Amino acid sequence: MGELKSAWEIAQEKANRLGKLSAEEEEQQRRQKCRQIGQALAHRWLDNPDSLSLTIELSKRPEEEQKLVKRAILSHLLQAMDFKNRSRTSPDPTGYGRSGGVYLRLEKIIQGIVSLEPKSQPLIEGITKLMQEYEWAEGKTRQELESKARKTLHQLRVSGTAVGDINIEAIPQWQQAQQRLVETLEPRLNSLKQELAKINTTP
Repeated sequence: MGELKSAWEIAQEKANRLGKLSAEEEEQQRRQKCRQIGQALAHRWLDNPDSLSLTIELSKRPEEEQKLVKRAILSHLLQAMDFKNRSRTSPDPTGYGRSGGVYLRLEKIIQGIVSLEPKSQPLIEGITKLMQEYEWAEGKTRQELESKARKTLHQLRVSGTAVGDINIEAIPQWQQAQQRLVETLEPRLNSLKQELAKINTTP
């Protein structure tokens, strides 16, 4: 954050040397500064959510900056919400039929968005259900591919400890199935994210 502030101060000093800024240029610089602060806060919070509270950090900003910084934080969190950046809350070899298997990163993003914008709760619930649908389908595909792989190995008379754990991620069919799943569900996720973005930009 200090680095971003000093970069802004350097830009301000340059602008001062070039002469007084117009009101429009000053407003543009203020907006840019707030965007940088908001993005830095969101980034820090995603890396370590226990290290700071977004609402407390926001309350420390001057009142005239709070709305712009909040928009920047929420915008950054929305961009980070996708099917690719996931880590499970607990190891689960299949994921099939789990109802509580919410991803850690998604969980962080949801907490951040709801803490700053309580009105987003209904849309957030829709996104959580969509992510769970993705996880369920992913787990089902994993189970089916593992079963096929074991049958193939069994036909080749390979069994027991020689089989071990099958690395599904290395199988082309797994990657293709994942890609199809993302292509099917991503439009719905993007639609919900757009609705969230509208709440974020509402005065």
